[in-house]
Amino acid sequence: MLSNSDALNRRQQLAAFNAGSPHHKRGLAITPVKFGISFTTTFLNQAGALVLIYADGSVQLNHGGTEMGQGLHTKMRQVAARTLGIHQERIRMMPTSTEKVPNTSATAASSGSDLNGQAVQRACEALRRRLAAVAARLLGLNDPEGLVFEDDVIYLPEEPGNHLDFEEVVSQAYLEQVSLSATGFYRTPNIHFDPRTGRGRPFSYYAYGAAVSEVQVDGFTGQWQLRRVDIVHDVGESLNSLIDRGQIEGGFVQGMGWLTMEELVWD
Repeated sequence: MLSNSDALNRRQQLAAFNAGSPHHKRGLAITPVKFGISFTTTFLNQAGALVLIYADGSVQLNHGGTEMGQGLHTKMRQVAARTLGIHQERIRMMPTSTEKVPNTSATAASSGSDLNGQAVQRACEALRRRLAAVAARLLGLNDPEGLVFEDDVIYLPEEPGNHLDFEEVVSQAYLEQVSLSATGFYRTPNIHFDPRTGRGRPFSYYAYGAAVSEVQVDGFTGQWQLRRVDIVHDVGESLNSLIDRGQIEGGFVQGMGWLTMEELVWD
């Protein structure tokens, strides 16, 4: 982060500016973040999903997370499409409802994509295994092992030209009376926390990041200006880089507003 933002050289430049500016001063802050990803109320770390495939090859997707503009539905659709090897246009995202997925946890603690994504993936993996068995029979194979689901087709890597369309396999599965609906469930493993002692392993992992912010302040009015900010955040393997970039930038702006413009009242 220090090298990306050129922070050390800029500190010298700011010192030179401040020496020659009696009324406007500039400063540079490096703000790290380490945020645990999980609910400390351990039982909330669970999620469910219901995925339905129809005979025409269309897919209905239900999960227990709440979409509030953070792009959760988009990510869940991507997870389902990638797991089933189909185009996202096939997938119809349904409104979150406890009629479809009961006992949902809150969409909070920065765990909505983790929990619901794993549940969606598990439901789709169950369906994929059933479809793989049907596809193997159609291809004259003894074993479905190694079949690739990709771009709406199913094939063996060594024979990509000999493929089956996704809807063809789905239609055959329906004719063979294979179940085309599945539930998925996920609970975050190996976490526990005792709030009375403050001990345990409350988080599955941590998100790490840092921001380098350069600010100018008017010594007479107190008016401030954010001149530049550099942000680095480790997101692992991003489900959607545009959404994650928006979350990172939006989180910084939210924190900036909270610390500088919102009125905080306490006794």
